[in-house]
Amino acid sequence: MNKLRVSVINLGCPKNRIDAEIILGSLAQAGYLVTDDTNEAEVVIINTCAFIEEAIEESAAVIEEYESLRRKGMLRKLLVTGCLSQRNTTELCGRFPWVDAFIGLDSIPDIPRIIKEINRQGEVYVYAKPVWNPAQDQPRLLSTPQHYAYLRLAEGCSNHCSYCTIPSIRGDLRLRSVDGIIEEAVNLVNIGVKELILIAQDTTAHTELTGILEQLENIDGLRWIRLLYSHPAHVTEKLIEQMVKSKKILNYMDMPIQHLADSVLKRMNRRILSSRIKEIVKTSREFDPDFVLRTTVMVGFPGETDLEYQELVNGLEELEFTHLGIFAYSAEEGTNAATMEGAVEKEVVKERIEILIDLAEKYQTRDMKKKKGTIQEAVVDFITPDSAVGRLWSSAPEIDRLLEITNPGDIAPGTFTRVEITGGKDDVIVARRIESA
Repeated sequence: MNKLRVSVINLGCPKNRIDAEIILGSLAQAGYLVTDDTNEAEVVIINTCAFIEEAIEESAAVIEEYESLRRKGMLRKLLVTGCLSQRNTTELCGRFPWVDAFIGLDSIPDIPRIIKEINRQGEVYVYAKPVWNPAQDQPRLLSTPQHYAYLRLAEGCSNHCSYCTIPSIRGDLRLRSVDGIIEEAVNLVNIGVKELILIAQDTTAHTELTGILEQLENIDGLRWIRLLYSHPAHVTEKLIEQMVKSKKILNYMDMPIQHLADSVLKRMNRRILSSRIKEIVKTSREFDPDFVLRTTVMVGFPGETDLEYQELVNGLEELEFTHLGIFAYSAEEGTNAATMEGAVEKEVVKERIEILIDLAEKYQTRDMKKKKGTIQEAVVDFITPDSAVGRLWSSAPEIDRLLEITNPGDIAPGTFTRVEITGGKDDVIVARRIESA
């Protein structure tokens, strides 16, 4: 029995969260004492993000904070894993000499053994091109509330968008087996999960997605199935129709479009035209006028002209996405876009983003007016002294609007209930409970 107390700090997206949950599960299985309080931990593992420069700096700041504790002897061991270890191993070794081990993606399953074996700083466990594809037999200790969990369909990505570092960090696309996905889903439902959120670098790249969804629908006890990270080039009418006809698959799709000017989409290597994106949105809304579409767009891509930017704005005003995320382009070393000419000035990018933030707020205001007075299905995520906090079916955890239920009574987390929308402001919708759903 390993009596060391170990804490895992997770940074980044839901894909990273699953990696962190696998780390936690393997540590617990190996007999380590897992704690979410880093103050009482003897070993800290930082699971990093490195998608863009901002994420790299956030990860580096956290490493620096805990390296200071390691230097002072307040930690017995400090390990760094995840995308940053995979991407910038040599630089990290020089920058953070008190880190005991830098661990790449393929070595994540070996972390319990690595903790035991390392006896000096600067050990490296990184392979050049990841091939790890976590299966259902990997232990997971959920870090989400008990009633929802993320379910990974694939690892890596082969889309090779010109701005993206993911293929070089996480490797080429590796599909999980359908049987493995369904087995893990059943195991999650058996421990109380009622909402499964399907994720991958590109969920719609799984060639058997519709079959996976059909089998997930047949799992007793599973209530909601939600789809994130859909590449529009792989979204089909068949998939949309399947979603709309289903009683469990939510009419909610997260579909990052990145841009709506064909010339920019071509430079981004997105392999899709704006006309197809518009067709997908139109088809979704024809099947269901309330079909929820979340998207993200990138502003300031190299060479983005005023005309191209205006095409993006005009297209967004036409399509009226339910949720809109906006990002500034970040030139990432090793990507094709980083070598392109025509950098857009930072002040111009800032002005363009501010215009889109106003548009996103208009989306929310319109949606709020539409919802007010309606009855909606919701789930409670946690309880506060004054209210229950959760989400409508139309919101995903962590990225969409929260729901505040003002008359919670004795309602418990994980309860599905019907609510009447009474108002809301900014990122919070306010409602009163009608009944359990």
